[in-house]
Amino acid sequence: MTSPRTIGLVAGFELYESLRSRKAVALLLLYLVIALGGTAIFASLLNSVYDQLADQLGAKLGPKIFERLAESDQLVKLVSRFVGNDEGLARELLTVPPLAVFYGWLITSFMPLIVVLSSADAISSEVASGSARFALFRIDRLGWTLGKLLGQTLLMVLGIAIGAVACWGVGVLALRQADAMASAYWLARMSFRGAFYGFAYLGIAMCASQLVRGNAGARALGIGFALLVVIFGNVLGRDTLRAKAPALIGALHRLFPNAHDTSLFQPALGARLLGSAALVGIGLLWFTIGYWRFARRDA
Repeated sequence: MTSPRTIGLVAGFELYESLRSRKAVALLLLYLVIALGGTAIFASLLNSVYDQLADQLGAKLGPKIFERLAESDQLVKLVSRFVGNDEGLARELLTVPPLAVFYGWLITSFMPLIVVLSSADAISSEVASGSARFALFRIDRLGWTLGKLLGQTLLMVLGIAIGAVACWGVGVLALRQADAMASAYWLARMSFRGAFYGFAYLGIAMCASQLVRGNAGARALGIGFALLVVIFGNVLGRDTLRAKAPALIGALHRLFPNAHDTSLFQPALGARLLGSAALVGIGLLWFTIGYWRFARRDA
């Protein structure tokens, strides 16, 4: 019988062992490098935009400049093109500190690859080495795999948090009009929302980890699954295809993570909750597919 205590113990041990390994150090450094490098480039570009606006307006710009620009219908229409022509979402994003918007984009863009590379061998490596058998003498398979999933989730959240701190530090120092307190608040919110998006791909990685033995095979399968999910999700999201069978294509599209990425940033709480629940469900669905196979094979 699987108990929450068993799952918690496995998760804690998984996180502890991961933090002791070189792989975890490399993973956290990867989060840090992407956040530092990306934020530095973004800050440089945004400073150039500030300079051009100041030259055109002939005055210094305050930190609330983008909130005032949110009232411009032309800018709202421009931003809405990048978020599925959703003007409500565009207006919401224009009121959020640019640093937080950038980090939200960074998470949804790079999280799938990082998660798959870091977590696809969480189970397969122990099965290949034979160490899984020692744990499975004392713990049932479901409790062990759920603990592994929770441990990898905690590791992912830690990486996102480290990236957010790095993004805030570089942004506050490099951006001329950065609001430190507002940026910190919104970075925390974006990190929390981004973790749901990452969990969907963590489920894919854990599925691959339960299907094959060995690190290389699990990573290759996980990357393959993730690429297929991204490609098919983008194809099903095209308006031209959806117009042919709106109900069917719409239902199929909701099975893919990128159908819910913009819902995480909607101004309405209900939309955010539905999107978050859908992403958790997708991750658990993939995990369950992997467990269905793992429960029927030799460990």
